[in-house]
Amino acid sequence: MNKQSWVCGVVFLAGILLNAQDVSQVPPENLKVVVAKRSEQFVELLRRAEAGDEHAQYSVANAYSTGTGVPKDDAEAIRWWLQAAKERRGWGSESHGICVRVRIGSASELSRSCALFQQRGRAEAGTRAADLYGQAAAQGLGPAQNELGEAYARGTGVPKSEASAFRLFRLAAEQGEASAQQNLGVMYWEGRGAARNYPEALKWFSQAASRGLVDAYRSLGYMYEYGKGVDQDPVKAAELYRKAAEVGLVTAQLELGDLYRIGKGVQQDYFESAKWFRRAAEQGHPIGETTIGYMYCRGEGVSRDYQQGAEWLQKAADQDYALAQSNLGVLYQNGLGVPLSYPEAYKWFTLAANGRATSRRALAAPTQIMTRAQLRDGQARVSDWLSHHGNLELARENAEATQLDGYVAAQP
Repeated sequence: MNKQSWVCGVVFLAGILLNAQDVSQVPPENLKVVVAKRSEQFVELLRRAEAGDEHAQYSVANAYSTGTGVPKDDAEAIRWWLQAAKERRGWGSESHGICVRVRIGSASELSRSCALFQQRGRAEAGTRAADLYGQAAAQGLGPAQNELGEAYARGTGVPKSEASAFRLFRLAAEQGEASAQQNLGVMYWEGRGAARNYPEALKWFSQAASRGLVDAYRSLGYMYEYGKGVDQDPVKAAELYRKAAEVGLVTAQLELGDLYRIGKGVQQDYFESAKWFRRAAEQGHPIGETTIGYMYCRGEGVSRDYQQGAEWLQKAADQDYALAQSNLGVLYQNGLGVPLSYPEAYKWFTLAANGRATSRRALAAPTQIMTRAQLRDGQARVSDWLSHHGNLELARENAEATQLDGYVAAQP
């Protein structure tokens, strides 16, 4: 069973089990005890759901849908189904509307939609998801309005329309939906769907932040750092970034790390800077990986360690991050933290320059001293990397390229 059918199956099965509990025969004298236990179970489920447990989130959604252990609340049911689906963003962004069945779909409709997603692909599933969101949004449900707005903003399952996205975000934001308030703030910030308006962006970011939305702290921090819609206040920006960074928002960790690196709004402190860049790197963000790798190579905030620097740069380079690829090429060209290898240096310099504005001049140094055999080896490594990372077109272009051969001296 693949991931899609398994997750949708969890939703359907959880609903069956909760309904079975709801209709089971309970002796009158034990009714209060059973109700109390169910309430305790729900509190524990809710605690796990709020901590990010996707299975608990589905169960909480079904509890709200059926009124098991908690008063029935369709809006809360949808909110938790959407949250659970977002935990699987790899496919959920196109499909979590499929798993919404409160008032707008039966169990058979849920199963049909899951099958649709598996058999006909994301595009048609996205259209069905948008249709389900539309039905829920028409009933005035804020979470569905927000999700439908995101579908319009991306053009997923519906024609892309920033005006429609803006309208739906506003409807949901005015109901107090924090994610919609954040999205509406972004629309005002970027001038999408409406004229750019920093004071309005500030207003909606502030409302989202007051409801504890972590992304909103980062957005507000950016406004204060650069004085957009407010008086510039780097100290306030650092405070806001910290709130988001401490609960794991990777973009805020990067912003805070940079403030400590340059001493803006905080006392310059390379150790603190390295701490926050490392936290971002540990979440797999290529900028965090590249920066902490660079700091290890420079000995900034950490003891100089080229090997550790190379390891972090490698992680980012494998994500096709050009700056990391270029820096990794330097390490291989000079044998710092890695074995000296001109073909490997050539590979990373070429990848950094391929299809980007990065200058190809970095290739000149290694190619001028490489033998033809080394150059062929380097070109083969580039093609192999590209083919393994899904860029077959560039792999073919590289395999056919001959223009760099002129750099090679007449050597055997």
